Amino acid sequence: MYEFNLIPQKVPKVKTKYRNIQTKLPVPESLEIINRSKKYEPESMCGQPLVVWDKAIDYQIYDPYGNIWLDFSSSIFINNIGHGNSDVVSAITEMAKKPLLSSYDYFTEIRSLLAEKLIKMTESEGMDKVFLLSTGSETIECALKLSRLYGLKQDSNKNTVISFEGAFHGKTFGSQMLSGKINDQNIFHLLPPTNHFIQLDEQDDEEYGRRLFYDDLMSLGVDNINKICAFFIESYLGYGAVFHLTGYIKAMREFADSIGALVIADEIQSGFWRTGKLFCYQHYGIKPDIICCGKAISGSLPLSAVLTKAEIMDLDNGLSSTHSGNPVCCAASYANLMYMENNISVEMISKKEKIIVDTLKRWKQKFSDRIISYHGKGMVWGIFVVKPYTEILDIDFVDRVVERCFQKGVILVRTGRGTIKLGMPLTIPEDALIEGLEVIEKSIQEGY
Repeated sequence: MYEFNLIPQKVPKVKTKYRNIQTKLPVPESLEIINRSKKYEPESMCGQPLVVWDKAIDYQIYDPYGNIWLDFSSSIFINNIGHGNSDVVSAITEMAKKPLLSSYDYFTEIRSLLAEKLIKMTESEGMDKVFLLSTGSETIECALKLSRLYGLKQDSNKNTVISFEGAFHGKTFGSQMLSGKINDQNIFHLLPPTNHFIQLDEQDDEEYGRRLFYDDLMSLGVDNINKICAFFIESYLGYGAVFHLTGYIKAMREFADSIGALVIADEIQSGFWRTGKLFCYQHYGIKPDIICCGKAISGSLPLSAVLTKAEIMDLDNGLSSTHSGNPVCCAASYANLMYMENNISVEMISKKEKIIVDTLKRWKQKFSDRIISYHGKGMVWGIFVVKPYTEILDIDFVDRVVERCFQKGVILVRTGRGTIKLGMPLTIPEDALIEGLEVIEKSIQEGY
């Protein structure tokens, strides 16, 4: 695995409308902080570009030493409306001033208002109950439990869950069991082997997608397909913004209905207008039975939500969590959703999407030996970078691109998969978007 250089490097100074790099990188004065984290925190928490965040405003990140970066990560898709949105900050501040910092399961006005808001946003999708939690992984665990209960209510053997190879659903025990990283599951041998993985294909044809679904279904080796209680879909595969075949997902929905199984949409990364729609699954023309939300639901603080029908939610009368519906987090989320409602539009996202698509088309021609494909919609894209004239993803090359972008004033998330991930705030101005894309292009070029 490529290690970002811990020795401060003299880099060209940058001074533009949106970026300001005036020191060595990493900043020498920052090494005390970085090394402290590397000493006391997990290695996995120390793998991103070596910038010490001091503050973040909208689409820019500031360190304590005068440097400013364009943010193309949105803190891994939390800040869809940008960092430190004034409406969200005000809502957090007012709740903290009360002060009301925790409330367990006791009633609060803000929790009731947020629950109502979420249901009104999704009632056309068939949702009428919401359970608030803290993290995306918790919502997956909850949905997994609800889907098992739903299946067992019909048949004591209806406990098989289907998920996708290459998907990522979280870091907890159950959510990792659902993720299609087969090698990781050696440590989860205590769970029964009731998960089966359906692989993707990139050919975009609805009828082909339908046929592929039934081919995959028949090849699963499940003794009795009526044992399936749920299908889990990450609405796009996070590491590369890879979307599913529309026909595949439609056939899945129809088949699930035919056997009394649920469809669960993992919208933790893809929700709240990231793809140009409120939820990514809407691109497939289906309605899920359960929606799992997180990240951009609050635009800031830890909050997540499970949305479903009352008949499913109420299968478990013990749903509760210490921080469920934390009042400060709920205040942030309510302000975030209100801001989205009033300020985010399909037209705004579509204009920026066109800029990105036109750029990626040009890159694929210019770097034809390196860029094998790109995927995405709206304001999320994954660029697949390979070793020259092969189909082997070049993880080290991409990591070096991420480092060069950092040195030039653009922050990308390191995927560790050989993909360049684009996930800037939806609020980024068009000229800032173009400037950031130019930096990435130059960083790719310098790798040749």
